[in-house]
Amino acid sequence: MDLYNTSALFNQNMSKEQQDKFQEFYKKVFSEYDITTIHDCSVGAGGTTIPFARLGYQVSGSDLSENLLNKAKENFKREGYDVELFPCDFRKLGEVLPNTYDCIISTGNSLPHVNNQDVHEFIKNIATKINKDGLLFLDMRNWDKILKERPIFSARDPLVMTAEEHVSLYQIWNWHDDLSVDFIFVSSTDRQGKHEKTSILSAPTYYPLKFEAYEKMLNDNGFEVKSCFDVDGLWFKPQNEEMKTGNFQEDFDNIGWYAVLAQKVK
Repeated sequence: MDLYNTSALFNQNMSKEQQDKFQEFYKKVFSEYDITTIHDCSVGAGGTTIPFARLGYQVSGSDLSENLLNKAKENFKREGYDVELFPCDFRKLGEVLPNTYDCIISTGNSLPHVNNQDVHEFIKNIATKINKDGLLFLDMRNWDKILKERPIFSARDPLVMTAEEHVSLYQIWNWHDDLSVDFIFVSSTDRQGKHEKTSILSAPTYYPLKFEAYEKMLNDNGFEVKSCFDVDGLWFKPQNEEMKTGNFQEDFDNIGWYAVLAQKVK
């Protein structure tokens, strides 16, 4: 089954702990910039966007998945926010967005779902929808690191671990000749010591986006990278922390997930 057509992502980052983490991070990142309006072009179920609303920004969102958008409407409403949400492939966002914005964001490793040429076209088109001195914020997996390691199989943290039930989670990386890759998630459920079922979910193909290539795309379209952030602590359990110095460039090979904040300068 396709991951985005299931409920697997409905509550992603919606726990109080995760909401507080993202809110504190965004407060640190954006406090020095004079922005009011933010559009999330891969809003999903809203877990990484609601913290912006909690900080007082005027938020709107779009996503390719109507299943996730419907859940986002519920999640925003439950938190007390009435926001504009609509379906859209972010590659067509420049044609669809009704307004211009102080900041456009894409979180959750969403941009690499399209190939690098499409990412370039996205940045080119979206630049027309960002106000003067406005911002473009992205977070994604460290594809430079992934391409070096070319993983095939990894065991994730168990989804459930009790005396009665154990749900293990495994990730399979299905690499293609063009270095694109499919994520396949396999969960195995045991109850009372006996295997009960195996479930398989797949995510749409990813096209690795290297940092240097992304930075060049930004520069070519009038943006300047202002800051880069190690966000492993937001998306993963802490890893390789003892090997990190706190300097993004020095730590890059030990970072699994990072964020880039760019400003429109032309």
